[in-house]
Amino acid sequence: MHCHPVLFQMNKVNMKFVIKNIAKSSGRLGQLRIKEDVELSTPLLMQTTKGGSIPYLSAEVFEMLLKQQQQQQFLLQLTLCSMDQMAESLGQWSRSLCDYVGYPGQSTLLLLRDPCEATPTGGNDRDVVPMFTRRGKEALTAKRYMEMVAQFRPDVYQGMCDADTHPESTKKRVQKSVDRTEKFMEECYAEQAGKQESFSQCTMLAPLVGGYSTYARTQSIQHARKQPSESYGGYIFEGFHTNGLAATNLKSEQLLPIVEHCMQQLETDKPRFMPGAFTPPLTLELIRLGADVFDTSYAYLAAANYKALTFNYDKDAVPAVQAVFLDVTDDELKEQFTPLLSNCSCLACRQHTRAYLHHLYKTHELLGPILLMMHNLHHYLGFFEVIRTQLAQDELPQLLALLTSQGSYSIQPNTKVIAKAAMGKGFSSNAA
Repeated sequence: MHCHPVLFQMNKVNMKFVIKNIAKSSGRLGQLRIKEDVELSTPLLMQTTKGGSIPYLSAEVFEMLLKQQQQQQFLLQLTLCSMDQMAESLGQWSRSLCDYVGYPGQSTLLLLRDPCEATPTGGNDRDVVPMFTRRGKEALTAKRYMEMVAQFRPDVYQGMCDADTHPESTKKRVQKSVDRTEKFMEECYAEQAGKQESFSQCTMLAPLVGGYSTYARTQSIQHARKQPSESYGGYIFEGFHTNGLAATNLKSEQLLPIVEHCMQQLETDKPRFMPGAFTPPLTLELIRLGADVFDTSYAYLAAANYKALTFNYDKDAVPAVQAVFLDVTDDELKEQFTPLLSNCSCLACRQHTRAYLHHLYKTHELLGPILLMMHNLHHYLGFFEVIRTQLAQDELPQLLALLTSQGSYSIQPNTKVIAKAAMGKGFSSNAA
């Protein structure tokens, strides 16, 4: 089934979502306009940051990488837990948040938690959620959260929620996450409505929580949909995992029925955000169900754990089936003077070899993770470009079949021992 392009007004600050195509078996294509002159194609890959920066890469290197992909605009995913210490200075900053972090003209999304780092469980209270920063755990009220959002002034931000659930969470914990999220969101909506000038250029995403309970998820959706449609511009799914490597180990048979249940209850005119390091096959399944926006935390976690992404997403490539990862710690690489991936055009593959990357690992050089991150981002951006092409042709199932034939995409934590003298100079010893 194909549909004619339909334009939906998402909120009063001219954020718009255009559905270009809904395919019979392959999800949906769209255009997301967050700023008046910035249009982003969906399914969209947000650029995950740590402390406002693309991990391992300078702004200049990242922009060079984007030019290779013929992309100019992107969505920066920022996290409050890694940037909270900047709130006071941002409150006095007269320009935009994207200017502050060194990416002028781009769009920004502010999350509470870092999808790259495992979020500790516990520490929840009726009126606060824990925020884990470099200084330790801090208790965050909804009022304080909205004050910080007003200081950051992102283009998009998520509403505050209790997302401390995972596949093994008890029914009691799941219900508490929903009840507390509803309470937090009532305060967020009230703050947003009462201080319209502070939030005039910001669009809120309504968080959907409820763990792996269809009943709890429905309750969360119903609370969001009772609000005026202009009070939020889209949905963000939370509470499926505890971030970090946990997202790469989710079981599709557990997750997908819950997501499908939720998607059937959401209106089509608002985008659906899915933060976290979902594996490529699971990402395709989520897109098939109607998810629109993902992030690059999977590419980062692979690089931080010594892995180059080498899975094949080109159905015409020979061989069609190949290894999902290349682990640069493997000793057999020390005499392999070939690129990380033979058909890759990234700088790391054009100018360096597997043996050199292995040498950088052995000598704890910072250039090692830089080159791996360049390659992984290049590879993952190319993957999403192919996803959009396959969606247009209604051939997503064929791409999914190609990916699933190549093995496991779960990222296991690095357990290799690194001398303490080298810690912080290159590859990390624990990226879980």
